[in-house]
Amino acid sequence: MALGGELRLSQSQTMTLAPQLRQGLHLLAMSLPELREELHREMDRNPAIEDVESTLDSETVSHKERESDVKERIREGDYVEDESLPDQSWTADADAIERRQKFFDSRTKDETLEEHLLNQIDMSDIADADMPLAEMLIGDLDASGYFTGSIPDIVMVTGETEERLRDIRMKIMALDPAGCCAVNLEECLLAQVDKLDGSPYQDEVREILEKHLLKDVAAGRLADVAKALGSSEERMADVLAALRTLEPRPGRSYVRAGKGVAYVNPEVHAVKGANGRWMARVDDRSLPDIRISQKYVRMLKDPATTKETRDYIKEKIAEANAFRTAIEHREETISNIAQAVFDAQPGFFEHGLKGLRPLTMQEIADKVGVHPTTVSRTVRDKYASTPKGTVELRKFFTSGVTTGDGEQVSQDAVVEKLKTIIDSEDPKAPYSDDRLSDLLRAEGFPVARRTVAKYRSMLNIPGMSARRIK
Repeated sequence: MALGGELRLSQSQTMTLAPQLRQGLHLLAMSLPELREELHREMDRNPAIEDVESTLDSETVSHKERESDVKERIREGDYVEDESLPDQSWTADADAIERRQKFFDSRTKDETLEEHLLNQIDMSDIADADMPLAEMLIGDLDASGYFTGSIPDIVMVTGETEERLRDIRMKIMALDPAGCCAVNLEECLLAQVDKLDGSPYQDEVREILEKHLLKDVAAGRLADVAKALGSSEERMADVLAALRTLEPRPGRSYVRAGKGVAYVNPEVHAVKGANGRWMARVDDRSLPDIRISQKYVRMLKDPATTKETRDYIKEKIAEANAFRTAIEHREETISNIAQAVFDAQPGFFEHGLKGLRPLTMQEIADKVGVHPTTVSRTVRDKYASTPKGTVELRKFFTSGVTTGDGEQVSQDAVVEKLKTIIDSEDPKAPYSDDRLSDLLRAEGFPVARRTVAKYRSMLNIPGMSARRIK
């Protein structure tokens, strides 16, 4: 058979994100500390940004006062020399250099766990179409690297199947450090067993993790484990030594951005309007204020400036303006979504978390006119100052239970009722989960026994035997 080659023309459609849109989504998902860090990086690579002010570091002043102060401080030479600028040089004012250097010196250079994982997903076998889902899963990791989010909630928001989400989660667990995105200790350690390749104890470690970790090892019944494995005491000691080389908290060696501080800065403030409606106000003083260097603007107007230099300045100013626009769009999106959330949860402002009704991200997305994943990005690590305290916006979204009267109540209301029942029980004869299920059903909350066990675990309340006082 003869082999040959030929050229053919074909048409196809692909969808790609514009750089501006990609940047906007990236900024939207950031918390305030993460946004500030990104701003440091933008200043580092773009000399057209003259200065940045944030009231996180300074006294509270009005916008007009800041603008007046800026005008007073703009003077010839108040800019840092940029060696990358072609064919131009000038002497910078010492105060400007000191101010800018101090800003850079305050940067946190440690890589966060999220950054470390997100940097790997482009090179992993996670499909491009699954990237947003992977970002959502990674965004719900705690400081130890465990997944603490709700798969049913993500299913509800995205419409994807639990099987697909589990497959993506397994692929994240295979990234470095292995075991991140696990939901429990066994799963986390099993994801690391491949580290023992070549070890004579790998199979035994795997069997311990699959069958004996919590049942026997945690209880100290090592002799039973050795018997089940058919291992001698000496070999068992070596197997356990190999087991201890696995990391139970794979994320702890990384900085968790925005999680290492003892306080949070709420971006949204709930303000009661004259008509009784709770309004969402985004505090723009907590967001960075980017200004274009007037030195560069004057150079654009200078006839003596070379075309090469003028093109360079135009590019940098355009990038700075795009970054500023993205931050402004971020603020607008947070405001719109927070307002929709407040309108949907009026009971919260009267009764706190107990007053929440079931609310999905799809409902808010439909009301605001955005995609549910935009809502997910927006409420992640964003906090609201309310009469009931500072609350993460994600707390306003909750699954629900239909009562005997057909009314929808939030999961938090059921959990609170469960806690009340357990607090009132006889400590010498505590209720079983079956009995708790019956009592909740009598109160109008048809909750299954296994759901009771789940809610009890959420409250860190042990089982009936452990609660019994003899």
